[in-house]
Amino acid sequence: KEQKTLTQGLFMIVLNSIFNLISPILIGYAIDKYIQGKDYQGVFFIASILLVIYFITLLTSYLQTTIMGGIGQRTIFNLRNNIFLKLQALPIDFFNQNKAGDLISRINNDTTKLNMFFSQSLTQFTSNIFIMLGSGLFILFINFYLGLAAIIPALLLLIFNKMFSPYVKKK
Repeated sequence: KEQKTLTQGLFMIVLNSIFNLISPILIGYAIDKYIQGKDYQGVFFIASILLVIYFITLLTSYLQTTIMGGIGQRTIFNLRNNIFLKLQALPIDFFNQNKAGDLISRINNDTTKLNMFFSQSLTQFTSNIFIMLGSGLFILFINFYLGLAAIIPALLLLIFNKMFSPYVKKK
């Protein structure tokens, strides 16, 4: 039911990440081409483009927050309704064995954590993945050897982590 809305939220996250990645490239281009050549009209042109990009970034950030927050709210609403219906169907003996305050506290804490996951954590995690991948690709395109020097240690850490995580989990 939320699949279309989730796709829209993911699209906004990707757009936001792309525009966040374009800004440093334009700034670097402006420094290399226009500031060193003292072409202030070019600097103004790039600054105008950056202003538009920052506005679009603000808009996509707002939309992704609104969309993902809405998904979280609707999911929590449905979950709480389902939990309430389930609690009404439980036998009285269940409530004799479990304290009502503990049940309410657990339901509130768990649903609040799910809401935070949908509205904040999932958005930030997805956005950070796209920004990291985009940054890695951009640095490879800008200077291949410098990109390798930056990416190879990360790959080595990933391999090291995969090799030793079963050992650490056992200990």
